[in-house]
Amino acid sequence: MQSKILKFLLLSAFLLLGGCAYYNTLFNAKQSYNDGLKTIRENPDQANVPPAAKKHFETTIEKCWKLIDIYSDQSKYADDALLYIAKSEFYVEKYAQARVHLEQFMGKYGESDLIPEAQLWYGKVLLKENEVETANEYFLRVINNARKSKIRSEAYFELGLYAFEQKDYTQAIEYLEQALKEKIDDEFKAFLLYNLGEAYFIQGKYKEAIDQYKRVDKFSPAIDIEYKSKLHLAQSYTALKKYEDAYQLLRKALTAPRFNAFSPVLKTAMGENYEAQQRYVDAVDTYREIIQERKPSPGTAQAAFNLAELFEFYYQDIDSAVAYYGKVAKLYSQFDSVEVANNKKLFLSEFKDIRDGIRHDERMVYRLSNEPGFRDSLYQAQYLDSLRIASGEVDTTGSHTPADSLRPLSREDSLALARQNPLFNPDDSATDTTGGLENPNRPPDEGQEYTGLRGDATQPNPVSGRNNPSNPGRSGNASQNSGEEKKKKTLEKRKLPQIEFDLMNNRYHLAEFYLLKVEKYDSAAHHFNHFLETYEDSILTPKALYSLIYIYKLPQHQDLPRVYELEKRILKDYAYSPFAREIMKNKGMLDEDHVEETPESKARDKFREAEKLYFEGKYRSAIPQYRQVANADTTWDVSAQAQFVIAWIYEHNLANIDSAMAAYKRVIDRYPTARQYVAVARKKVSPPPPEAPVASDSTLAAGAAQDTAAASTPDQLSDPSKLGSEDILKDKIRWRNNRSFIK
Repeated sequence: MQSKILKFLLLSAFLLLGGCAYYNTLFNAKQSYNDGLKTIRENPDQANVPPAAKKHFETTIEKCWKLIDIYSDQSKYADDALLYIAKSEFYVEKYAQARVHLEQFMGKYGESDLIPEAQLWYGKVLLKENEVETANEYFLRVINNARKSKIRSEAYFELGLYAFEQKDYTQAIEYLEQALKEKIDDEFKAFLLYNLGEAYFIQGKYKEAIDQYKRVDKFSPAIDIEYKSKLHLAQSYTALKKYEDAYQLLRKALTAPRFNAFSPVLKTAMGENYEAQQRYVDAVDTYREIIQERKPSPGTAQAAFNLAELFEFYYQDIDSAVAYYGKVAKLYSQFDSVEVANNKKLFLSEFKDIRDGIRHDERMVYRLSNEPGFRDSLYQAQYLDSLRIASGEVDTTGSHTPADSLRPLSREDSLALARQNPLFNPDDSATDTTGGLENPNRPPDEGQEYTGLRGDATQPNPVSGRNNPSNPGRSGNASQNSGEEKKKKTLEKRKLPQIEFDLMNNRYHLAEFYLLKVEKYDSAAHHFNHFLETYEDSILTPKALYSLIYIYKLPQHQDLPRVYELEKRILKDYAYSPFAREIMKNKGMLDEDHVEETPESKARDKFREAEKLYFEGKYRSAIPQYRQVANADTTWDVSAQAQFVIAWIYEHNLANIDSAMAAYKRVIDRYPTARQYVAVARKKVSPPPPEAPVASDSTLAAGAAQDTAAASTPDQLSDPSKLGSEDILKDKIRWRNNRSFIK
């Protein structure tokens, strides 16, 4: 008898211990799941599940599978375990697996009390997979069948959330109010009240939003809901111009240790409150303080973005705006406006490059034209530098190679961005010939230029000294590296004619920037007209004239007499240009079947004939053909190319070095704007004996292009990229020197 009693006690103890272990495993899995939810609530970035939370959910999945493996899928808590697995998989974004396991749950445990909750989560998964109608059917099924108020309330919330995302705010509010009528715990009630406030906030109904946000504190909100409610409550006060209420609320929140993780966002809201009051210096100081802390947060990135916009629109300091737009992605790469900031950086950098090019070249032209001492010292330095390059002392591929100041403008999405942001006042440019290059409100700091795209200086300069936002000692903007940039300054490689040529290009591109990138047509027209006044006859003149025709044909800028005058000038002075052809075509004056060849097109045909002879091995017969093309026009690229090929043939095919050197020298002397050929020709010709340089030399210093000794045939020279030089405009300001048409 005693033996039987002992066995019974041992069996009972075993079952009791086994049951405890079984329950403890599920309890630990549930604890991991709740820890994951807590981590999500405390995360400043609510858009993504943080890695720490995902680890908790992975632990939940592991423990629940362990429970099912040990105690089978028919055990008491197997349905709980499988549902925790599916919910955890939802949070780690494994939606397909969550869907499979929820379907298994509903098929295997159809009598479980957890069926309504499983249907609720199944609806959530369907929403993630864009099966909206079926998802909403499941939510309605939960509302009709669930016994637990919390489950019904969550289903109402999901329907409200979907209506909110569809911008049906009236329907969203109705569902959320239905959710609030259920018997739910305080934490979830606070959550619903916050979302109800959001539905009003997004519509600009700030008074109604304030009422809902204030109610959140009466319950037991999770920390993320408490923080966001206070943040949006403060923003609502700011929108209603209750600035002091917003300030006090944010200041109090910043003193609460539980909100430390959210401090960048709260401080940024405080900076935005200053901006709304036009207290720009305080806003700048606040944003800079946030950026200097460098906490990885959406608030930090937003501070950089806001600061960039202040420099762009209010202070008109494009250099600093570019610098701060560039910081946004570095401070927080997941910020939702990173792409916008990058596009703004590209957009403003294009303007900055053109502006800086004009400034630099204007100074250089003035000094080279008016200061003989400066001109002589520069040309002497260029000459000595060319000797060092020729002797191999200087690596031309390194820092001594000059960068082209006229970079191709990047299209990207900046045009669309510019349409969304009215950067320019159409009437600004009436008194500014350089596109806002000088601003009379420049602050008296360490040389930091106070400029902007608008160029009208309509905003007063509210800052100076310590509070100057452009002060390089107070921030990480572009100007703080000015000392380092000065150390890296290299010798100016260009001479006066090339600098004048680049200045012309940049002035044209300034007008084109207003026309194409910003679509401010009054400003564009002003700059095109100024270009035409400055350069009466250049290769870009017909293009500038045609651009003005486009502007003056627009309904809001229509000036038909001016259009007629411009068309007449193009047809008279630039009859062979594509713009003249387009005008004639639009007027029905052009017979497409009998189009007259232009002199340049004839020259290209002649060049192809010469090439044919070359490839047949008839080198001596090809040279006269090439020479005809070379003598046609010193501004045509095909003429410079033909002369270069002549030199090439003498050097590589006929082994006549003297004639080759003479032909290379002719390239340098006659085609100074064909830089890709001139640079290589200079490397072929030995440097002249030392003598005082003269200002009339219009060629570039040696070393601006790669050597082409490896090229084997003249056709390889037809692509300038194979010469190692940049593709630039080839024609010179002075129009058509030494013209002789090919007959």
